[in-house]
Amino acid sequence: MIIRAITGRIMKSLEAFKGSKPIYDSNELLIVRGVCRDKKFEEYKSIREYLEEKLKENGFEIVNNQEDIELFVEKIDRILRGGGGGVYPDTFGFERLKRSFEEMGCVCDYVIGRKGDITVGISMWYDKVKREPKFVEVVCC
Repeated sequence: MIIRAITGRIMKSLEAFKGSKPIYDSNELLIVRGVCRDKKFEEYKSIREYLEEKLKENGFEIVNNQEDIELFVEKIDRILRGGGGGVYPDTFGFERLKRSFEEMGCVCDYVIGRKGDITVGISMWYDKVKREPKFVEVVCC
């Protein structure tokens, strides 16, 4: 239940709550996608700076340690795969996502944050030329 409240607050702070859709919803993991409508985004130098500020506003500590990020991605993979082995985890999940959007001509970045035992990853991407819409995906577990 707490991951729904946290994800909702983050989506609201990104001004992306309206029209957002859950991509995956369980008691352990919530993934929500929406469109950021925050006009203040343009005041920031980069997607990363903007997303870091939003996580800090919501009481999260930024996670930059590669090992912690890999543990977060492994946890997501374990939940999505139902805890079963046999398929290797996508330990480069966020980096792979970023690269794939960049290859399609988008600007993309992500930030990971932690508060207590809750970890959140936020990704944002948009077309390099049009710069709109600014899609966001929040992963919380």
